[in-house]
Amino acid sequence: MKKILLVVFSILLVLIIQQNSYAQGVTTASMTGFIQDDKGEGLPGANVVAIHVPSGTQYGTSTQVNGRYNIPGMRTGGPYKVTVSFVGYKEQIKENIYLNLGTAANVSFTMVEDGKELSEVVVTATRNDVFSSERTGAATNIGKEALNSMPTLSRSLNDFTRLTPQASGNGTFGGADNRFNNITIDGSIFNNSFGLAGQPGGRTNTSPISLDAIEEVQVSLAPYDVRQAGFTGAGVNAVTKSGTNELSGSMFYNIRNQQFVGTKAKENDVITQDFNNTQYGFRLGGPIIKNKLFFFANAEIERRSSPGTNFRANTGGETVTGNVTRVLQSDLDQLSAFMRERFNYETGPYQGYNNELKGDKFLIKLDYNINDRHKLSVRYTWLNSQSDILLSNSTTVGGDRRSNLNSLNYKNSNYIQGEKIRSIIGELNSNFKGKFSNNLIIGYTYQNEDRVPVGQFFPLIDILQGGQNYISLGFEPFTPNNKLDYSTFQMQDNLTYYGRKHTITGGFNVERFAFNNVFFPFSNGSFAYNSLQDFYSAANAFLTNPNATVSPVQARRYRLNYSALPGGAEPVQPTRVTYVGAYLQDEFQAAENFKLTFGVRFDIPFFDNTGYRNPVVEGLTFRDETNAATRYSTDKLPDPAILWSPRLGFNWDVFNNKTTQIRGGSGIFTGRPAFVWISNQIG
Repeated sequence: MKKILLVVFSILLVLIIQQNSYAQGVTTASMTGFIQDDKGEGLPGANVVAIHVPSGTQYGTSTQVNGRYNIPGMRTGGPYKVTVSFVGYKEQIKENIYLNLGTAANVSFTMVEDGKELSEVVVTATRNDVFSSERTGAATNIGKEALNSMPTLSRSLNDFTRLTPQASGNGTFGGADNRFNNITIDGSIFNNSFGLAGQPGGRTNTSPISLDAIEEVQVSLAPYDVRQAGFTGAGVNAVTKSGTNELSGSMFYNIRNQQFVGTKAKENDVITQDFNNTQYGFRLGGPIIKNKLFFFANAEIERRSSPGTNFRANTGGETVTGNVTRVLQSDLDQLSAFMRERFNYETGPYQGYNNELKGDKFLIKLDYNINDRHKLSVRYTWLNSQSDILLSNSTTVGGDRRSNLNSLNYKNSNYIQGEKIRSIIGELNSNFKGKFSNNLIIGYTYQNEDRVPVGQFFPLIDILQGGQNYISLGFEPFTPNNKLDYSTFQMQDNLTYYGRKHTITGGFNVERFAFNNVFFPFSNGSFAYNSLQDFYSAANAFLTNPNATVSPVQARRYRLNYSALPGGAEPVQPTRVTYVGAYLQDEFQAAENFKLTFGVRFDIPFFDNTGYRNPVVEGLTFRDETNAATRYSTDKLPDPAILWSPRLGFNWDVFNNKTTQIRGGSGIFTGRPAFVWISNQIG
């Protein structure tokens, strides 16, 4: 493994001294075109300058021998002003050109010799994302206008990515598990890499980056470009806003509560409980040095309060229907008082309480135009969030223990899920006279998803009635020592060469994941009793003689997990994996209106030897899928395996006038697993 990593880093050193902007996520747009004379002949060496008007950022290149030019690594949006000059020809200008994320705007010119009459040419609000020659597979672009104008309740990207025709809700695309998406922000990995949620912020149901900070979003399902990878669902990529030469900002305050909910749905009454959602924040961007250095800052505070349960206790004799449960209020009150008086344990309320969500997020970004060839950006993202969650239903003996028509639980049996994110990403885009370009991204992200208890440490107690769960109290069974933190280091580089008809790209990415998980369920102990009477009898017997070895009333089930490690140490499940990928691709301009893209990439995961050896298991014999006898080692993790991804795509502008386009392709896509599955095996 060390030899392979050495080879990879050696390739990096070769590529980094050169310098398009893809890899795992798209961060920029590009511009391409054909500069010809009035006879249709290409003009070699024509000077092309594109200026991003709001920031004064300048991009320049010269045409190749056949009159073609490419400008990669450009800011999305616009407007742009494009100027073309060539000795002996009149200078031409096109304005109000806008660029879309991950696509190439086709901007061509026909030059007229000096002395000939030239009519004025003005392009107004041209967008080229649909008919871009670089598009092959299915993709949806959601621009700033849609983000600003379309309704959203949560102010999250999920409200907009569902505009993708293949979206099926909850961040899934084409029916794939949302954990198999690859989410990138500014081209850098921004997933819930451990795999307990489909996206960062998913554990606490909050968005990790404010909508006010997003410039554009792209959802790709089958990009036949080998530079886009890391998913078998969809690639969801967003780019954040940048400052311009104009100091601008905004503030907002949103509120939503039961007073904004209607009272009728046709002839039916709509019953709502009190809730309150507030979001407020600001954005501010502008120049530090005009045309050179810019900043953008954004912060958002989110607070939600909603009923912890929609169900309520039965006051006695009420029909069990709607939100009225079979659980008697008198039983709940009596049990709560008993636990307080006899065990000094506070159950908390069983109804009439709220679950709270808190989300604080902050982002700052610096963009630096080093010169006409090199552009640098650095972004820092910060999130602190937590959310109240009902206790788990897993491993019950009498059906659901959460609040429902048959069962109620007390508030202090719930837990608080936390989520923190700290992420810093740097990106350098370079262009070498239109012949070579390079994109380099380096970043580090730290995430913490520890659980926090609501009530005091105590065994979990499930009390049944009629064989079904009736009342639950005590400490949530999966919360003791439930800790998770992980980090992601990433580095990716793409070097692109622009020939007359061939655009060749080579690149690689290295991702280093480090997970530390502690999962110690039922270390608080768990009891289940067939009835309230059984519980009271057993509890009173224990209080009378705590040292008795036999209870007069046996629990239906008792469970206690403990650590057999020296000193009863926490069972930490460390997982370390290095993901290495490399790729090579050729975009062949077979004709002026037909482009063929073909390439291949490979990805290899390398797992560190962090598993634990259990010699007892090694001595056991099992049967494999062929029924043959086999043995296993508990410390054995997956071997490195090459994941090949060959792809072929095409783009055909049928009439060469951007009215009819046929595009498509075929390829293999591979992605990362949910690493929680590997961690569970170590545990």
